[in-house]
Amino acid sequence: MSKDDRQIYRIAAVLKDKGIDNKVLAELMGVNPETVSRWCNNEIQPKPGNLYKIAELTKSNLQDLLIPTKKWPDGPSKAEEAQRKYDQDKKDGKLKIR
Repeated sequence: MSKDDRQIYRIAAVLKDKGIDNKVLAELMGVNPETVSRWCNNEIQPKPGNLYKIAELTKSNLQDLLIPTKKWPDGPSKAEEAQRKYDQDKKDGKLKIR
């Protein structure tokens, strides 16, 4: 898996914003400081339970620890549009099953 393909977490940014040192978080979590450093550098990713614990210990929203999602344009999504078309085609008897 290339560096660009893996999920990127914002743990380092959250710790910096809150003034929390990697070593302090490591102590609270019972993990090696090197592990926290690797999480912060996105060399490895924490398991979901550890990610939740980081959020709990830092009083952060889990979303704050994840890479920001871009603002999607208003209106229906492509999936919603496809579902509407599917439903209409089914209603009109034009449904093509693959």
